[in-house]
Amino acid sequence: MDDLICEIRSLLELGYEGGYWDFKSDYPDKNKKEDKLHDIICMANNLEDRDAYLIYGANDDGTIKGIQNTEKQRLKTADFIKFLRDKNFAGGFIPDIKLQTIVIDNNELDILIIRRGKHTPYYLQKDYYESSPKEKLRAGAIYTRTADINTPKECTANVEHTEYLWRKHFGYDLSPSKRFDLILSDVKGWSDCNWDTVNYMYYINHPEYKIVSGQHKDGYELLAYFYDDERMLYSELKFEYLTTIIYESELWFMDMGRCIIPKPEIRYIIGKGLFYYFLKDSMNGKLNSVINRRNYCCNRSGIEIPVMFFDNKKEFEQFEEWFQKSGYENVEHKRKKLIKNAIIQHILEKENRDGRPDVGILEIAACYWIYKDWRMQKYE
Repeated sequence: MDDLICEIRSLLELGYEGGYWDFKSDYPDKNKKEDKLHDIICMANNLEDRDAYLIYGANDDGTIKGIQNTEKQRLKTADFIKFLRDKNFAGGFIPDIKLQTIVIDNNELDILIIRRGKHTPYYLQKDYYESSPKEKLRAGAIYTRTADINTPKECTANVEHTEYLWRKHFGYDLSPSKRFDLILSDVKGWSDCNWDTVNYMYYINHPEYKIVSGQHKDGYELLAYFYDDERMLYSELKFEYLTTIIYESELWFMDMGRCIIPKPEIRYIIGKGLFYYFLKDSMNGKLNSVINRRNYCCNRSGIEIPVMFFDNKKEFEQFEEWFQKSGYENVEHKRKKLIKNAIIQHILEKENRDGRPDVGILEIAACYWIYKDWRMQKYE
């Protein structure tokens, strides 16, 4: 939030609008829904390749009016999302938005953040108007923003800007490493792979991008005890573009090869706990979605495996900070509850047979259930 306040303050101090920010003294009238949609689409298709801002409560010259005394209905993120979902966007892709309220000089400003997206250009499949046909947004028209000027509703972006937005969509101007990161988000775009017989998968539209597995070797991880068969294998994993290695990791064959996951991140907090986790926006986090088509891990019996999932590094750091301040107090309580669980008792027998470490499966399971509680509190 502090970073957002600093950025918005710096834009206000410029005293003019630009290619990714627009000042609005108030919310638009209810009968001007076309203007609201037009503003959002233009910002989503901005040519700066970054997040954009509609700043409600500021005049065109950047002076702060404040939005707290508006006579119009103040909107929330959910209101904007519902508004966008009702429109006929091509491909069903709507701009990713979030509304945040900040305070500058004792005045409230509502900031609609239109996040940088990969599905540009955003455009409508059908004409849209509510008040008058003269105000309609045209089907197929590409609306963007040049400096402080939106593409007029009756026009479409020029060829150069339209081409730029489509090149961004397909990642043509990205380096191979950044493009690899982009195409990993296309979960269904990769070839099927039986890792027992074939040691690679490739991106169907561009087969020069491959993920290659090496020779299988015996491995050991505490996480393996949570699977029906605690034996595991692992192999080196290389993300290749032509003959160039972009990224290296490991592929874990859990349950003696029945369940396959990329190597998770591991965080050990001395005397407190052990986390296995994925960042959804990381290479391994995205690869897990490609292989398993889901954002959770389970064994062949369908029982959830204690691997945490976070949207990004920032969310993980938020959890870690909370855990060290508050969550750790619950570890012992969770341990005492879990030790009575029949499934956990069975897993403990396997662990005790091999010699229990200082931080073992009880601590991993306790930390995982504390994480589940944290997520429930965060999103309730």
